[in-house]
Amino acid sequence: MSIKKSLVICGVAIAGVILLSSVHAVIDTQAILKGKVTLKKHAATPFAKALAHYTKGIIYDNDGQFEKGIEEYKKALSFDPASSAIYTRLAIDHILTKNEAKAFEELLIAKKLDGENPKPRFLLALIYASQSKFDLAQKEYEEVIRANPDSLWALSSLADIFVVQKKMDEAAFIYEKLIEKEKGSASLYFNLGIIYARTGLVDKAIEKLKKAGEINPEYSEAFIALGVLYEGKHDIKDALSAFETAVKIDPVNEKPYYYLGELYYEERRIEDAVEQYRMLAKLKPGHVDVYMEWAELWFKEKKPQEARAVLNDAVTAGVKDAGLYAALGYAYNLCGDIKSALGWYDEALRLKPDDPSIFFYRGALYEKNKDIRSAERDFRHAIKLDPEFGEAYNYLGYMYIEAGEDIDEAIALIKKAVQIDPKNGAYLDSLGWAYFKKGMVKEAVKELEKAVLAKEGRDPVIFDHLADAYLKNGMREEALNSWRQSLELDPAQEIVKEKIKKIKND
Repeated sequence: MSIKKSLVICGVAIAGVILLSSVHAVIDTQAILKGKVTLKKHAATPFAKALAHYTKGIIYDNDGQFEKGIEEYKKALSFDPASSAIYTRLAIDHILTKNEAKAFEELLIAKKLDGENPKPRFLLALIYASQSKFDLAQKEYEEVIRANPDSLWALSSLADIFVVQKKMDEAAFIYEKLIEKEKGSASLYFNLGIIYARTGLVDKAIEKLKKAGEINPEYSEAFIALGVLYEGKHDIKDALSAFETAVKIDPVNEKPYYYLGELYYEERRIEDAVEQYRMLAKLKPGHVDVYMEWAELWFKEKKPQEARAVLNDAVTAGVKDAGLYAALGYAYNLCGDIKSALGWYDEALRLKPDDPSIFFYRGALYEKNKDIRSAERDFRHAIKLDPEFGEAYNYLGYMYIEAGEDIDEAIALIKKAVQIDPKNGAYLDSLGWAYFKKGMVKEAVKELEKAVLAKEGRDPVIFDHLADAYLKNGMREEALNSWRQSLELDPAQEIVKEKIKKIKND
């Protein structure tokens, strides 16, 4: 919370009536300012003069004339220099006029004059917090609590400081104390639940969040948080129930729809998942993330036509986004419309000409369609824009291998990719295959075995490459076993079947 906002909530009340409350007479301050009331001369004591200027300062503050208020408080201090309340009020106006350093000086004096008064300490804590001096803010709040142990405001402020400092155990302790005093506060239970979640105490967090929901059945954020925690525990049934409850409470809150879309998809409730994205498109018309996630669902389902339709709906809705256009390029590519795919990649680059990923994907499209020179141009431009783009190095190097071009250049490119990501199975496979093509069989076997481990034995192509290297290295049984593993992962490989048949017949 900003200092100014905090003052709007509490600062004006802190000192606004302190002096007036000590005077038994009722004073018409507006009349005084307008000159309609004349105070009797015998009342013009130093205290009365201080009070008059102090009162005028408050009225100037109420009108938003803080500079004039400051002048009145300074005059009040000339008659009552030992008043902590006047220094506190002066500090508030300095904060409101963005003179934080001067406010700090006034508050130190106010605290020195009245060490038991919590108000200067509150304001000092706000200044410290705004300067990220959280340890000093913490000390001020602790002093307030020492003098006023029942101050809920001080306790909650201290808890917030602990949270900012990531002292979650201390924050949880304070919130437990707050709940003892305010058992009917749903927000306290909610905050404590979030703190327990951050410390990994998920069951405790769920307990507190459920309590928040019981106290306030309309607390949608509590049910969303519960859903997230249940999902983390793989308790999909309760997660869905929590998110569905949140939607019923607050149908215009988009957050639970995203979670429901993902969970319904995981549960293979495809139509239910799609319905969430339809709702999001209504709630957030023109928001690219909705359409992108919706299209991603169809890409995962291997239905590029549906993905293309969703992305085109986004364009119709007026979305202009390079990522969206690139996704359309990908969708049209999968649908076999290469001309349209290239057109969308071009549109993406018009919006974002320095995006290396768009050049990379357009290069992959060129390569797929045997336009090696255009692919090479795009891959090299992607690398120029991002010298750490490992995928571009690898793709370009592997393309050279498959095209039968400069193997040494291919090896250098792929080595760069491996240097960027040494545990990437695809890069290790490319390097092993490059070594194989160059006749460096032992080196090929070494890299391809690493690739199998990196991919955890789940890539049929790597097993095929490794089998070729084994056979070339005179390791017949190892080659046969590797081809069999490749075929288990992808039984439709006719070429691999022929290799196994041939090796058995030899």
